[in-house]
Amino acid sequence: MDIQEHKLNMSFNYLVILAILIALGVAGRLLPHPPNFTPMAAIALFAGFIFLKRYMAVIAVVVTMLLTDYFAFGFLSAEWFASKSMWVVYLALLFPIVFKNFLQKKLGLLRVAGAALASSTVFFIATNFAVWAFSPMYEKTWVGLVLCYTMAIPFFQNTIAGDLIWSGAIFGSYYLLSSYSNLRVLKQKNSLIYSSN
Repeated sequence: MDIQEHKLNMSFNYLVILAILIALGVAGRLLPHPPNFTPMAAIALFAGFIFLKRYMAVIAVVVTMLLTDYFAFGFLSAEWFASKSMWVVYLALLFPIVFKNFLQKKLGLLRVAGAALASSTVFFIATNFAVWAFSPMYEKTWVGLVLCYTMAIPFFQNTIAGDLIWSGAIFGSYYLLSSYSNLRVLKQKNSLIYSSN
């Protein structure tokens, strides 16, 4: 197999992985589930880890979110795109991608769990601050901010559980497939996957 054919095969494999992650995200968000118990942070974490370029991980998250938001709300209006809170949600869900090099350096249970917990925490802090800052739900005072975070604690518990369980399922599946299957894209331990770009 020449280099060009190898690159084409790898590109196809990455597109398959991208499609699987998007399908998983759509199913995980649209099928009945506890509030905030979704695979989105885990998908961002794994996509950041597995893809050659970070923009592929961004595509996985953003396309999944746009599709599921469209199906959930029936439309995506100009007001929706102008929503500051929604922008914060999307950015917070992209945050796990920053752990790309951290996970590629030495992939392990504690690293995946630590990255998932950090992602949950950033999502909780960022999105609830946005709710307090950009919505009329809470007074724009210190008391209002504390109340906002206090009311969100049950959702935070679901976020943590979802991120840990989904990350365990996705990375666990990756480990089993890379260890016991013949899928070459999962066995590559070179710059094709483990790129610092």
